[in-house]
Amino acid sequence: MKRLRVIWGVTILVVALMASSAAPLAAAPFANRTTFADPRFAAVWTRTDDEVVRGGRTWYWGPGPWFDYAEFYRQSPNSLRTVQYLDKARMEINNPADGIVTNGLLVKELISGRIQLGDDPYDAWYTEASDVPVAGNPRAANTIAPGYRDFAGIATLDNGYRDPSRLNERVSTVLARGGNLSSRSDLARPETTIVQYNSVTGHNIPRVFWEFMNQRGRIVVDGRVTTGPIVDWLFAIGYPITDPYWTRAVVGDSERDVLVQLFERRVLTYTPDNPPAYQVEMGNVGQHYFQWRYPHLGMPWAAPDPATPLIYASNIDTGSHWELYRATFNGGGQRLTFNNGETVAFSRLRSWSPAQSYLVVDSRRNSPEYRQIYLLNAIAAEAGEQASGAGAIRISYSNNDGAFPPPDNDYSSIPGSEYNASISPDGNMLVFVSERQGIPQLYLRRLTLSPLQGYAHPLTGYTQRCNVETPTWAPDGRAIYWVTNCDGNFEIYRGDLRYYSFDIYVYAELTNIRNLSNNAANDRFARVSPDGRLIAFASDRDGNWEIYVMNSDGSNARRLTNHPAVDEAPTWSPDGTQLAFASDRDGDFEIYILNVSDGIITQQVTQNTAQDRWPLWAQ
Repeated sequence: MKRLRVIWGVTILVVALMASSAAPLAAAPFANRTTFADPRFAAVWTRTDDEVVRGGRTWYWGPGPWFDYAEFYRQSPNSLRTVQYLDKARMEINNPADGIVTNGLLVKELISGRIQLGDDPYDAWYTEASDVPVAGNPRAANTIAPGYRDFAGIATLDNGYRDPSRLNERVSTVLARGGNLSSRSDLARPETTIVQYNSVTGHNIPRVFWEFMNQRGRIVVDGRVTTGPIVDWLFAIGYPITDPYWTRAVVGDSERDVLVQLFERRVLTYTPDNPPAYQVEMGNVGQHYFQWRYPHLGMPWAAPDPATPLIYASNIDTGSHWELYRATFNGGGQRLTFNNGETVAFSRLRSWSPAQSYLVVDSRRNSPEYRQIYLLNAIAAEAGEQASGAGAIRISYSNNDGAFPPPDNDYSSIPGSEYNASISPDGNMLVFVSERQGIPQLYLRRLTLSPLQGYAHPLTGYTQRCNVETPTWAPDGRAIYWVTNCDGNFEIYRGDLRYYSFDIYVYAELTNIRNLSNNAANDRFARVSPDGRLIAFASDRDGNWEIYVMNSDGSNARRLTNHPAVDEAPTWSPDGTQLAFASDRDGDFEIYILNVSDGIITQQVTQNTAQDRWPLWAQ
């Protein structure tokens, strides 16, 4: 009954939040990411961690959210559920209709290397177990602490493992990195005395953790401040899946003894050297799981948002084909690519670890006839392909040049260009246009970089020769926007993604497809704003090509430029307040920046007699 009362209290608080103007927000990893993606998440957090009740006590969830997305879960609508990451855990809504917030079994996944993909215990994606330290600093600054995988031999993971009851004994066993066990009698403190034996999983709980799990204090219930159990420990923490063990870990700038115990959903830590209010803490399981599941995205809780220099294509040095330049905002740019065939940028893999950022380009560098997709690493994207350490990863193998991809990678024996590749905001998927079947189609593939793996599957099935171009992602990963003239003129479309599998063989389809622009004119170069609320595009609906924005549902189209020249290819600034675009208003194509709010051009980025086109900013 206690758990039902918690859920009922959360439901009441959700109503209060929504009535006080808090409406559900679209998930957006690179915009508004420190706000809650759903008021039901905010309600759970508010119960324990709002400053009105927390005071000086330790965090149960963390100071606030820092990443949200739609992750695969088979029983959720379209096999996607909204999740939100905080320092201590991940919140989930599997079924939006019932409104229940769950708290994932992240610790079990970290120890086992098994990411649960659905309700069926065998519906899982297997990878390496995590070596992220269970306590202390990240691994680079904490080489001594055991990782989650070091608990595999002493954890209950659907393997029948149980520890015997040790009631009234004190904890003196030490677990080192690598899984070796030893004993230190000096650590057998009175507060580590075993006071509970959980018969469900067969593990012992020491007094210091049991008291924390059952602690009472100020909480928010039904929108009011009251006093009661701070958490329902079964909901928030789960059953214990290991006994408690002492570890050595680097915390800050010193090595410390830390008592840890792993539960299904959380890790509890006891650090005797900490101030009293912070001696027992929830481990940073949300951070740890994120590092393991998204190793390419860095640490968004600790790093500033990724920098996204303005990139454009120009023929200023070649006189013929396009090469890439990074804008220097003094009338020109720094050249980045040096090839015999064109290279044009289309999207980015954005990361809070700058070294793991990539620029996604299509290029004719290996074949003048067929465009192929490549990822330029952070050095190439910043300093150019001739800089030391610069490199490119080839993604497309569809030009019959005799090269073959690494194992477990997409390949086409039928030659055809591939281009306009857009990486999903979580960095795991790539949607692109391929002509491998003759008629251009949208394809979706898994994109794993270490090592490179993934196969592609078509999302569209157009039957006549036409153009398909510029796919772009909704910020939460639930939908794709693209442009095609397969029904006559160029229009902007949106389709929801429905997934059926989620591994290197990703299979999905587009559903609920809608024509968003739906007029007799041509609308092209669509790109979704970082917060997902607007679409920027170019249109000739008023007689010549101008820059427009509209709501992401196709409503309220608004023209931003008004010039007899050609204005095209808008791209969003990181904060969504400006657009860079290409225009030939001075006689040749140059790159300009305008305000989305009023259409005022604030800067001409390039100024030369060459052609400067196809800008890429944040997205």
